[in-house]
Amino acid sequence: MGFVAFLSWRFLGAEPRAEVRKLPNPARPGSMAPSLSAGPDGKVILSWLEPAAAELALKFAEWDGKTWSRPEMVAQRSDFDVYAEAPPSVLRLAGGTVLAIWGQDIKTGGKWDGSYLFSNVSANGGKHWSPSIRVHSDTSLSEHSFSSVIGVGPAQALVIWLDARDYDTKDRYRLMSAVVDSKGTVSDEKTVDSDTCTCCPTALIRAPQGALAAYRGHNPEDIRDIKVARLADGNWQQAHTVHDDLWKINACPVNGPALASEGRRLAVLWFTASQDKPEVKIAMSNDLGSTFQAPVTLDSPNGDDRPVGHVALSLLEDGDAIAVWLHHGASGTELIGERISSAGQHAGRFTIASGAETGFSYPRIQRLGDQLVISWTGKSNKGVRTATIFTGTN
Repeated sequence: MGFVAFLSWRFLGAEPRAEVRKLPNPARPGSMAPSLSAGPDGKVILSWLEPAAAELALKFAEWDGKTWSRPEMVAQRSDFDVYAEAPPSVLRLAGGTVLAIWGQDIKTGGKWDGSYLFSNVSANGGKHWSPSIRVHSDTSLSEHSFSSVIGVGPAQALVIWLDARDYDTKDRYRLMSAVVDSKGTVSDEKTVDSDTCTCCPTALIRAPQGALAAYRGHNPEDIRDIKVARLADGNWQQAHTVHDDLWKINACPVNGPALASEGRRLAVLWFTASQDKPEVKIAMSNDLGSTFQAPVTLDSPNGDDRPVGHVALSLLEDGDAIAVWLHHGASGTELIGERISSAGQHAGRFTIASGAETGFSYPRIQRLGDQLVISWTGKSNKGVRTATIFTGTN
């Protein structure tokens, strides 16, 4: 698995750079399903699943920009949902409580297994955990997965997920939300959208007086374009489409959006294949997603080269975006990044890692000062990979 040691480019007279460095992490060989979250103290939390006897252990460690903390274990089970596109999440609330969200397989005896989302909390940094509790009220043997979670106060977190409670009767999934507090109590379950794509990852960020969710929508004509919905004063407003790609597909592409904000500036990054043309696009907003500028295409087919998607995104303090996605070419698949200026201009592409297509999972990215931390799964026997991307000007 190769890493780019240094790459820089010149833009508008300055000299922004992207310096990618391999970052060893404490996850063991065979680890999988990595995820990242940003803590209130500025540290980045990496969580993952790793082999533990005949089971899997959910663990996490914090990166302060120089060193990793000692890994702590959240839970050890044989029935974790191990999909890389729907990994567990661990985050630290502003009041100090550590909260974990994960999926567990539910055996149905039918063609498809179901899954439930569970949560627990720790008041002492992950050394001891409360009993786990189901996040959703629904107890049907259906899927409850593809969650995203953010802290929304000193003692509360907001969780969203895709929910299949209506699938048997209405042939559709919902996007749901609930609040989990530092005591481990779940409340305020709501429907965000009553008809969504069935298995695309979701995205969630904080916004003034609430939050903003991004996800792949769905309608009766099987149009599956990216939508955003705003939580304001405790209520979800009507969702709207970021851009009318009009991607009609009678299947789930397992390719959700990424969402990032800085001040009132917001960006959405996504994959689409309308008219059988795979593309990666980004759209910027100067009013926290109320309106969006025309999207900029970052990647599209060129001969046998094509974007795969599986996107991740971060915004820098200057308003520029760092977009990350998978791209397949003649020599294999690359995990690539690109800097996009606040004006929507291409400002330099760089390679983070390369290897066999099956060796990559869904990347995650979080900003820590002038560096970005990125995680993904490498080849199956080597486990979770991490790197830092340093941005700025020389």
